[in-house]
Amino acid sequence: MILDRRTFGKSALGAAAGVALSNTIASPFAFAMAAPPRPNSIVNGVKIGLQPFCYHDLPQSDQNRSILIQRLVQNGLSFVELHATWVEPTFQLPGVTAEAAREKQRQWRLTTPPSFYESVKKEFDDAGITIFTYYVGFTMATPAGEIDAVYEAARLLGAQGAIGSYGLAVAQKLVPFPAKHNIFTGLHNHDNLSDPDAFSTEETFEKGLAMSPNFKATLDVRHFTAANGDCLKFLEKHHERVSSVHLGDRRKNNGRSTPFGEGDAPIIEILRMIRDNQWPMIALLEFEHGTLRSGVDEVQIVLDYCKRALA
Repeated sequence: MILDRRTFGKSALGAAAGVALSNTIASPFAFAMAAPPRPNSIVNGVKIGLQPFCYHDLPQSDQNRSILIQRLVQNGLSFVELHATWVEPTFQLPGVTAEAAREKQRQWRLTTPPSFYESVKKEFDDAGITIFTYYVGFTMATPAGEIDAVYEAARLLGAQGAIGSYGLAVAQKLVPFPAKHNIFTGLHNHDNLSDPDAFSTEETFEKGLAMSPNFKATLDVRHFTAANGDCLKFLEKHHERVSSVHLGDRRKNNGRSTPFGEGDAPIIEILRMIRDNQWPMIALLEFEHGTLRSGVDEVQIVLDYCKRALA
């Protein structure tokens, strides 16, 4: 039987309920005695990971990093795009101005020893989780020395690339850094069609990718769909320069984000295209639709949706 996208969604809710019931009736001693299995989120050759702000009920901070790792293991996810907020201390504290917090952050990045990042990497390694990319925002005002330090941090964390939300002008500024640190720079799109500097269309992606062979596209499926782009045609044409997709659902014409299968993004088709062509890109789950379920439960629902698409 062939399931459509909405049938997939209904099946996911049933699967989540079954997991919850099994956890309820299992003996508590079983959890105390058995070590959690190492996660493995490679499904029929497709690597699936997470942009973990999807754990909407877990504040993003270095203090919660151990909980983040526990949740990734609980959901069985072995790849993550790690935002700097899970690694760096919080500098924006009560009574601290934005300018002072920014300067503290800059100095921290410039002076933190390699051993710190290596210890963070070990936390994820020990849990069986690969840090695929390191997400840090840059602006035209970010000094070159700080950018260099962030790229080195990404390398020490074991990331294959450094990614952030910025436009063409900042991307041009980043050209020297990926080759120096032997990682790639990820270009991430949004749906802002009114800003000629923004990555939002195939044309703007092509301009960015032409800047350096060490630049790769992170195709945000939700934003590209909302901007009325054709994700399938983009991947067919540019797959050799795509490192990952941010996989989520959204309506066209700058519409709202939706649960998987209820929007216009071709999620199932994208996953099967990656599988059938054996492309090495990673599918990073990312969603912004509202839900009253816990982050762990919602992540499990969207992950199960993807697993059924690849079955």
